[in-house]
Amino acid sequence: MKVDFNKTLELVKGGLLQPTETWHSYLGENPGWQQTLLVLTGPMILANVVLSLLLSRMMGTMAPYGIGGNWFAALVLGLVFACISFAIAVAVFNFLAGVFEGQPDFSRAFAAMSLVAIPAWIAGIIGAAVPWVGGLISLAGGIVSLVFLYKIVPLAWQVPEGKRVLHFVVSLVAVIVVSLVVGSAIGMGDRTTHVPGERIGDRATTGTSGMFGEIGRQADLVARANEDRYEPPGNGKVTRQQAEWVADVMRKTRLTYEEETARLERLGEEMEEAEGRSASAADVARMFQGMGSVISLNTIEMETVKAGGGNWAEYQWVKQQLRNARLQRGEGSEALAHNYARYQDIADTVQGQL
Repeated sequence: MKVDFNKTLELVKGGLLQPTETWHSYLGENPGWQQTLLVLTGPMILANVVLSLLLSRMMGTMAPYGIGGNWFAALVLGLVFACISFAIAVAVFNFLAGVFEGQPDFSRAFAAMSLVAIPAWIAGIIGAAVPWVGGLISLAGGIVSLVFLYKIVPLAWQVPEGKRVLHFVVSLVAVIVVSLVVGSAIGMGDRTTHVPGERIGDRATTGTSGMFGEIGRQADLVARANEDRYEPPGNGKVTRQQAEWVADVMRKTRLTYEEETARLERLGEEMEEAEGRSASAADVARMFQGMGSVISLNTIEMETVKAGGGNWAEYQWVKQQLRNARLQRGEGSEALAHNYARYQDIADTVQGQL
């Protein structure tokens, strides 16, 4: 097993110009993940990070992953994050393929993910070399790779037709969430920039729509909520007003969750109906909107608190005190007895959510 740049060029060219034929041909070889790493994944990640970083410094464009500062540190951090992100994507899609009645195979998953990432890797390099519109080029490459990823799912993992949309959406959201957590852990979580947006209905959105805008909006929401501080009262007692506030937030959260879930179910049905034909631009747009909705489901409660001008730290404290009182049935201390009475006042509204 050795590096074969002729094979690398062949796969890159085929992955861009004849993707379906290239997927069938390469996956038909049943390559081990080590082979794919040497002939495709490794060279392309290295080329993407090194060339993107170099071109971004020369042209004054956005650096890969928004990394600035010292050249060597940016290079190392970029390579680390690129490798970790890729490994997370492979592991998540492969694991969830089994959950959704497909056939997980790590080497096959590694090859499939590498093949569909080719447009994103190439677009990232080109985007770094083009001022002003480079970001749009990179975004376009990312979208093409996502469309390719959706199309390769049945070939790579044999996920049943009826489970394909759900597998794709859930896997992608899981990859995004895990990558954000890992990025934050290695010091990249504070690199998110806020994009001013507009309001659609009663929900705030960033300037970028769909899944990509939702990621930025959610990151901003979590950052603002984590800045909240609250000093609990010394007696540990929840006021009636605080209890009613928590009940109101939970009621609104439940209603929003039910609405979003119903909308996602309708979207899933529409996408399943589209399985028998080629995906249109409208289908892809609806898919991305659905991904954005799934991402937002994770923070509906937090968003409800912050949208109402509330303190997230206070909300969490009140909610925990009421839960403790419910579990102890008000026994053990004066504070527990007091908070249990407050819980009973709102029990019908929270409907077992505590």
